Amino acid sequence: MTTQPATSSTVGQLIHQAEQLRPTEFEQFLLRILAINARRRSKELPLEESLLLKKINKEFPPKKMERFLLLDEKRQQETLTPEEHRELLSLVRQLEKYDAEKLQLVGHLALLRNVPFDVLLKQLGLYPNRHA
Repeated sequence: MTTQPATSSTVGQLIHQAEQLRPTEFEQFLLRILAINARRRSKELPLEESLLLKKINKEFPPKKMERFLLLDEKRQQETLTPEEHRELLSLVRQLEKYDAEKLQLVGHLALLRNVPFDVLLKQLGLYPNRHA
């Protein structure tokens, strides 16, 4: 089954819909789009780089991210229960571990490509401390 390329009106509609997203939703949308793009480009890369990119672009589990965003919003509104606060702290630790592992993989890829770490982060559309 082949897919038809998106027309400019479809792209315009997607952009319009993206503009309607809250900042945290937009960030998730952008990360997923960048992951799709990286997967497409990784098909043309050497195997080791391709495997690293696949691991780098593995997204944080969407249900956990949704829960994190909900609890973080409640934290900002100062309506968290003590149990929700503990859950939020657990999710923060999981996100930090996820980000640290991703950055370690990016470092390995930067060495393989002989590219500065910060340059590769920008090329991949990744930025450290985005959850801080």
